[in-house]
Amino acid sequence: MNLEQMRKEKQQTSDRLLRFLKENIQTVLRLEILLLLHRHQPRTFTASGVANRLGFENDTTAYELEQLEAIGAVVQSNGYKTKYKYHPQNKRIGSLIDQLAVQYSKRRVAILSVMLAEHPDRTRLFAEAFRIIRSND
Repeated sequence: MNLEQMRKEKQQTSDRLLRFLKENIQTVLRLEILLLLHRHQPRTFTASGVANRLGFENDTTAYELEQLEAIGAVVQSNGYKTKYKYHPQNKRIGSLIDQLAVQYSKRRVAILSVMLAEHPDRTRLFAEAFRIIRSND
């Protein structure tokens, strides 16, 4: 593979990742929840366990976990308490989430900027992002 082909492949990967982020992740809370489950795979979490760990509200966390399940990033197991774990439905989604985790660890502000750029509720998302960045420092 020559240099130009490598550049083109990298740009296509970047474009797919940005599209995935804009179309499926959409909120900082969802991003943080996804990355928590990704980081701690194959561990399972209840919605309240995730909420406590990240400092979010239980209802909001439960909603975001349902959204992550709907896009095929996590699965839930029903027992005494519903639990969730990272389990992408296919390799393409798994690969995108792996790339997202790496990029977010290196370029947090850039990833959050992409999320904020075109979102209709930018003010709320900015407040969420600011709170998360501050809590991670």
